[in-house]
Amino acid sequence: MLASLLPKTLVFIMLFFSRLVVAEQLPLPSVVGSAYDRDTGDFLYSEHHFCRENLMQCTVQYRDSFGVIFAKKHLDYRQSPTSPSLVMTDYRSGEELRVPTSTQTNLVVDAGFDNFIRSTWDTLDAGGNVRFRFLVAGSEKPIKMKALRSNYDGCITSELCLEINLNSWFLRMIIDPIELSYSRADRRLLRFSGISNIKGENGETLNVDIHYLYEDKPLLAPPIR
Repeated sequence: MLASLLPKTLVFIMLFFSRLVVAEQLPLPSVVGSAYDRDTGDFLYSEHHFCRENLMQCTVQYRDSFGVIFAKKHLDYRQSPTSPSLVMTDYRSGEELRVPTSTQTNLVVDAGFDNFIRSTWDTLDAGGNVRFRFLVAGSEKPIKMKALRSNYDGCITSELCLEINLNSWFLRMIIDPIELSYSRADRRLLRFSGISNIKGENGETLNVDIHYLYEDKPLLAPPIR
């Protein structure tokens, strides 16, 4: 009996270690974002960003608390840094969303918003506001929005803190603004607080607080606000 089990055991061990080797060879994410519930502080999911060296093509994996990938997004910035084409797949529902590259003026698409902020950095840092149209994956029409500098609680001098509002005064009365903070040293996004582009397990809207850590600046935990 023992002799008959030995070959199977050896095969299992070989497969196990071969998977470990493959896992070790996988590229490390350049950015990891940890998303928490904005109201309760509970951990919700993590974002793992993998980009090629020229940063023109990126993949984002969304993982639950067990590390299981439940959604993935592919971004292509080669035609436009602020209006990338994208493919968003949610493995839980099987839904796939596609947005082609747009050449429309002043249109910001999904994660292209990060490049848009850097392109208008001086205006925002000087206290001016910037108006733009923002297209969310899954929506047919862009939303008119406005970005401006903010001094919300917890903002520190080494960061540029921003507030993103809907351009409609009526909607601003009923929808909370998005809060962002960027490092002044390297203009990297450190924190996003607002409505997530990821839905909950039951399709509910998630109000999140995301802290971003970069591969070349590892931290053990998000900064305390």
